[in-house]
Amino acid sequence: MNTWTSFLTLTGKGFAWLFAWSWQSLVLLASVWLGLKLLRTKSPALRHQIWLIALATVALLPFLAIVAKQLPLSQSNSRTLHYVTAISDSANFAISGTASPTEPVIKKADFTTTTPISKNPIPAWPPVRQFAWMTMFLLWAAGVFVGLFRFWRQYKTLKQLRVNSQPISPTELDCAECAPDLLNVGTSISLSAEISSPILVGVRRPMILLPADITDWTGADERQAMIRHELAHVERRDHWINLLPTLLHIVFFFHPMVRYACRQLGLERELACDDQVVSLGITAETYAESILKVAERSLAQSWSPRGAHQLALFSAKHILERRIEMILNKDRARVIARQWKYLLLPAAMIALVAWLLIPAGSAKPGLAHPQTGSADSKFQLVKSLGDNKAYNQLIEMALHNPDAELRRLAAIKITEIEGDGSTDAMLELYRKTDDLEVKQMIVETFARTSEIEPLTKIALTDSSPEMRARALSRIKWLKENSESADVRAWNVPGLQEQLNTLQDQPPPPPPPPPTEEMTVEAGKPLNPLRWQRDKNSIFALLREAVSANINHDTAFFERVLDDDYVSTGPSGETMNKAQVIADVKRLDYTVKKFEFDDLRISSFDGGAFATFLGTVYFQTNGVDSTVQYRYTINFIERNGELKIAADHLSRKL
Repeated sequence: MNTWTSFLTLTGKGFAWLFAWSWQSLVLLASVWLGLKLLRTKSPALRHQIWLIALATVALLPFLAIVAKQLPLSQSNSRTLHYVTAISDSANFAISGTASPTEPVIKKADFTTTTPISKNPIPAWPPVRQFAWMTMFLLWAAGVFVGLFRFWRQYKTLKQLRVNSQPISPTELDCAECAPDLLNVGTSISLSAEISSPILVGVRRPMILLPADITDWTGADERQAMIRHELAHVERRDHWINLLPTLLHIVFFFHPMVRYACRQLGLERELACDDQVVSLGITAETYAESILKVAERSLAQSWSPRGAHQLALFSAKHILERRIEMILNKDRARVIARQWKYLLLPAAMIALVAWLLIPAGSAKPGLAHPQTGSADSKFQLVKSLGDNKAYNQLIEMALHNPDAELRRLAAIKITEIEGDGSTDAMLELYRKTDDLEVKQMIVETFARTSEIEPLTKIALTDSSPEMRARALSRIKWLKENSESADVRAWNVPGLQEQLNTLQDQPPPPPPPPPTEEMTVEAGKPLNPLRWQRDKNSIFALLREAVSANINHDTAFFERVLDDDYVSTGPSGETMNKAQVIADVKRLDYTVKKFEFDDLRISSFDGGAFATFLGTVYFQTNGVDSTVQYRYTINFIERNGELKIAADHLSRKL
């Protein structure tokens, strides 16, 4: 894989991760907003704590998914929520193609496994779309960089404000009553000519900065109210808590719900501090007057450093009006203590929503996974992962998924992928799996694709004598039959003696034969395959199914289709055995030829899977046409005879 492809893949995964996190955040915060609307709590302190828990959970969502992998717990199988979070593996935006009404669907021969897919298909990324994901991810990264730069610049500004300020004692401000509280929380007061309203700066050593001319436009009671407000922030640890919404605002600068939640957190923080100031004995009228004076000066001198705690929020008139109204409302109970018992239910609900939002695939492999859904959904999931060359996910699925069909499909898909990384993926799966059938399938794939080097590694290093012998026989077959001079000349001294010992043994069965010999044409008999040893083989059954479809032979399907047979078409429609047989009778097109390509067969106890690309040459209303479908067929053994249990086909675009 070249550098550009790797970069596209990396940024594509980054975009998918960000997209999933954004939707998780939207669902979680929207749930909190709805809960607060229904709860109608009148305590700003409680609302602040609920929003804080929600935003902290948003920040932890990616880490919760990692932790979930280590926990032996079952996770939610909610179809709605996981539709959102399944995008964590890929961007779920592709649109599936459907067959035209005029194009033939060879129902019985086009069996495509009903095995497949998850409730959240992950479509392939065409190059143009992949480039679009990369562009959006890079734009997001640029936005985060700009946000971090502004944050750093604001930090430097606040630090400089602190350096340039002049310390002053509470006594000099006629606020001696505040001195003990300032001492208790380790906070000092300074004057600055560069600000227009009181602010709190610093995290480890917080400092209250007041305008240098504050004594000119405020009375002693008003100054005491302002200092009490900032002290309330320190006592509530708001100077630490403010870091969370600040960083989330940088990461989710594009996200309206996160921005709204951060604004609500700030508003409820100020309202909670207002309640605390009034509860300490400051008269509501004096406090409201101090806020109005600060608001007037802030509007007259619009500059103020962002990132600090300010006495009032003046971004909207209705917010200021709400604060004044709540301050002057003497009939309202002012709850300022942390009422933890009232937080238990909201916290539990937030935790439940967060758990539901963690993708089901995050649970620890092999432990209580939910079933992944319909046969068609499984197939689409595996297909999409294959189209994206998501080798790691496919290998994990083939090794650990509790669904046997998904494990089998993932293993088959790994052997079907071509291009960079496919050989390494097959070797990794071979090394990690204990499934003998999967190992055999990989060896046969290497033989079919003339990959003699990985076969040599298996023949030299595998711990199983049976698999070493199988790989060795395939190497011998390739050296004797391959059209490649490099393959025929392949020489490994450590294997030559073993290869020589095979000379007197019967020749090994060849890999799956050329698919050209599988071609079925209308009006021509099915000639025996040169490599066919068993007339009841799956290869023979596939050709007979195509021939029966072409010749409208319903008796074949009465015999071969299982009683519980299900067929899934390219548009997702399903038919049972009786419907399929009836459909064969009324075919309104003429199939002239059917070609098999990329044929893969995997056997297991009690059945087998077959996947292939089928090209249908047909005629409708005197017009010749061609269409291609990807087929997957699930065979099962009933009383010693192979039956078709399910098929699925999708149109190849």
